[in-house]
Amino acid sequence: MKTVSLETDYKIKLPLDWVKELGLESGVVIERTVDGILIRPYAPQTWDDIYTEKLKMGNPSALDLSEVSGDALIL
Repeated sequence: MKTVSLETDYKIKLPLDWVKELGLESGVVIERTVDGILIRPYAPQTWDDIYTEKLKMGNPSALDLSEVSGDALIL
C-alpha cells in the first residue's frame, strides 16, 4: 500500500509507474463506494457508442415553433 497526500485543490498525484501499468493515461472514472473511492481506467467511447444511447426525438410536427425566430438558432 502506498500513501499519497491531497493537493490544495483536491488533486491526487499517482505514481507514474501506476499510471502506465494500469492504463490511466487517457483518464479515469471515479466512483464513491461504501469502502472509499474507486479509481478505474476510463474506456474511451466511439461515436457509435455515444449515439446508441442518444435520446429519441418525438414527433417533430408536434413541436410548438410559434415563438422561435431565426435569432433563436445556435450556430
